[in-house]
Amino acid sequence: MKKIITAAASVLLISATTAQAEGLGDLTGGWSGDASVGATNAAGNSKASSISGAIKLSKNVDKWTHVLSASVLRGESTIVVERRLADGSVEIDPATNAPVRDIIKGENSERYTIGYQPRYQWKDNSYFFGIVDWEKDKPANINTATRQIIGIGHTFWQTSTGFFNGEVGFGNKNLEPVFGDDLNGGIGYVGFNFYNRLTETTTFNADMKSDFGSDNTFTEIGLGLTFKASDKLSVKLSHFLRNNTDLTNPTNPLDADTDTVTTLNLVFALN
Repeated sequence: MKKIITAAASVLLISATTAQAEGLGDLTGGWSGDASVGATNAAGNSKASSISGAIKLSKNVDKWTHVLSASVLRGESTIVVERRLADGSVEIDPATNAPVRDIIKGENSERYTIGYQPRYQWKDNSYFFGIVDWEKDKPANINTATRQIIGIGHTFWQTSTGFFNGEVGFGNKNLEPVFGDDLNGGIGYVGFNFYNRLTETTTFNADMKSDFGSDNTFTEIGLGLTFKASDKLSVKLSHFLRNNTDLTNPTNPLDADTDTVTTLNLVFALN
């Protein structure tokens, strides 16, 4: 099954590359998209900083659409905590009769992603697609994860102000956790994308994607509200919920299946 999926994905990718090579456009030209960046910093009794960024580029060539994406979310914090004894009581310094305090510094988020999605417009409202992506998210117990997916999508609603489409597919996933056994094998895939322009300067998007296999189920829901300041600059408020089953890390006392992230980023148009 893995060989069949890999071969099918290879055929789709080769077809997309061949279409480009047959004089349908220069690979380095005609791309458009946007880049976003956001950062926070706090200092005082505790210190915390974070940075988030993403880039998404797309190019249309005849019936093909190529989408490249990458993102980063990285944060660290430094806090002062009272040292505890084995019985849970606070340790006291006999010289000062004050609690003993330790400085704790660590990363609270560290996620990187890279993805490529070719799409072939089969009919007016239907298309074939492929997904090849890579992810690293150590706080979520993901050392590396890769997916190769092929499938079919359909646009259920489309107007001059928005669209709604759905996708189904199948493929292969290789997940190497920071702690625990590797999770490899075939997966099913489903995704939905909704976009609507609320006003001339405000847009809303809602996306859901999920892959599921015998060992692991991953689901991500994203919501975004974008306010356009100029032709090249916007501000976007985003909220993401990510759920990954069967990735328990017993070494992490805060381990959970679900992570949520809220960001406020500047978005720059790359047209």
